Amino acid sequence: MTLALATPAAASESDSGGLHESEWALTALKAERAWTFSKGAGVTVAVVGSGVEARHPDLRGRIVPGKDFAGSASGAGTRDDGRAAEQATHAAGIIVGTGRNYRGDGVFGLAPEARVMPLGVCRDGRPLADATARAIRHAASNGAHIIDVAVSFKRPTPALKAAVKYAVSQDAVVVAGAGDNGKDGNRPTYPASLPGVVAVVATDKKGAVWTSSHHGGKIILAAPGVSILTTSGNNTYWTGDGTAFAAPWVAAGAALLRSEHPRWNANQVIQKLIDTADRKGSAGHDPRYGYGAIAPAQALADRAAPPASAEPSAPRSHPAAKPAAASKTEGDESALVTIGVVAGVLVVLAVLAVVLISRRRPPGNSHNG
Repeated sequence: MTLALATPAAASESDSGGLHESEWALTALKAERAWTFSKGAGVTVAVVGSGVEARHPDLRGRIVPGKDFAGSASGAGTRDDGRAAEQATHAAGIIVGTGRNYRGDGVFGLAPEARVMPLGVCRDGRPLADATARAIRHAASNGAHIIDVAVSFKRPTPALKAAVKYAVSQDAVVVAGAGDNGKDGNRPTYPASLPGVVAVVATDKKGAVWTSSHHGGKIILAAPGVSILTTSGNNTYWTGDGTAFAAPWVAAGAALLRSEHPRWNANQVIQKLIDTADRKGSAGHDPRYGYGAIAPAQALADRAAPPASAEPSAPRSHPAAKPAAASKTEGDESALVTIGVVAGVLVVLAVLAVVLISRRRPPGNSHNG
């Protein structure tokens, strides 16, 4: 993950609209169209990380009381432990930024009417795995509809595995950046690589996957994650690259869907994001793009509800993901074979019946001339 402080011009009040115009991801995701359907009202997104700077003008009013699980300076999660790169404040801006700073010219998030529950898991600038596990459980037990895990680990602890499993069982959408070591061993990171987690890779302005993104079979979706302008500490802004900047867009997209379809479960929300994603790379699942780049406006426009009981899987609209159609064809062929066999048996039975009847017929009267 790379970061850069926003330029003074971008953060200047006199630069009307400068910040909003720099948010290329909102344009790429067709945010204006998505907002005609939903802005995320009524949905809570937990952000697990360094704590969120709730006093930032673009976040004020969108942060609900959270909790700190690592004994750091983040208090109730509403202050960012800046030593951890402020990743949670960055994520919060991407999700719920209101743009209120500089008289309405601040940074907007994709779900500006949703709420963020900040959960601190960092001590001395480093995330703690057990604290992260407790935070995920807390989020799932306290009304979080989506959980964006903004920290990662090289290995999963039993507690972290159990926490993710619990959150999924509580109908929470769990999202995490896939990892930024694609050029350095491509080692899996956690919780992104755990079952049930939506692992997200980062894309640039041209739609190409960021070269440092982790890649592999566990990737689910892609989202903007290069040169992302968002909120930071001390009422400032940062521009950064990385999958931790991509995952919040997916979390926000899920928030829009959960707000618009409050009766849909987590699997349905994830499936809709998969079904409507912009296909990239190879057919079916691509090791770099997953099932494609999220398209929240398209997901909201497509009103059809995915099956409520199905686990998220390959997009049903893709030829590689149509087992039902293949089964139907195989079933039709089997049915034809069965009909042929039955018809043959009936013919044999009919012939036997005729033979038996002819043998039992009494001899007729005959006259010899």
